[in-house]
Amino acid sequence: MNKLSKLTLILVVLLILASTASAATLKVGPKESYKTIQKAVNAAHNGDTIQVAYGTYKENVKIDKSLTILGTKYPKVNGFYYCGGSGTINGFSIQKYGVQAWYAGGYRAVIRNNYFYNCGIDFAGHASNTLIKNNQIIGGTIHLQDTSDNTITGNIISKSKCGLFVGEGAGLPIVSGNTFKNCNYGVYLYGYEKNPGRLTTFTNNKYVKNKVNIGWGMKYF
Repeated sequence: MNKLSKLTLILVVLLILASTASAATLKVGPKESYKTIQKAVNAAHNGDTIQVAYGTYKENVKIDKSLTILGTKYPKVNGFYYCGGSGTINGFSIQKYGVQAWYAGGYRAVIRNNYFYNCGIDFAGHASNTLIKNNQIIGGTIHLQDTSDNTITGNIISKSKCGLFVGEGAGLPIVSGNTFKNCNYGVYLYGYEKNPGRLTTFTNNKYVKNKVNIGWGMKYF
């Protein structure tokens, strides 16, 4: 093997080792290295996974990196806020602030398999190309403004003033297989003139005992 071939082989090995070393799992819990989710986020690097043990975490976690944050047995947390970061939030019981991203993060975020109580998902600006899937939201809203190319599927939203609010500047998301139940408005399309023919991205949703299933106009929630 000549020197050039050896150098190429060494570089390939180093690249493989670097990519392997770059992804780590940080564990959060009473018996783990990190006692709070925020401390684990602060210590993590892009691409890392944070595994959160069951418990109560009175935090509104600020995410400034691309991370996968996984809950075990639905730990309780006040909320999550993307402030320049993105990634996945999966398996939490979210109690107060919900999941937010306002003009500084959340691009391609994945929010799935969570329970929301009296809070919801509030995305604007950079939080486009997101997936909101298989969540249960009680008393909260999925709120989209100035976003586009979002997918909302398999969620159950109940007892809310508005289940899904698509605001000014937001492109119509893909909305499929959701249940809107016992809401004042199941869906509200702000700034849109009433035209059911435009709802080509809305498929196979269920509307159960809402005062209004789909509302149109200039009402703000």
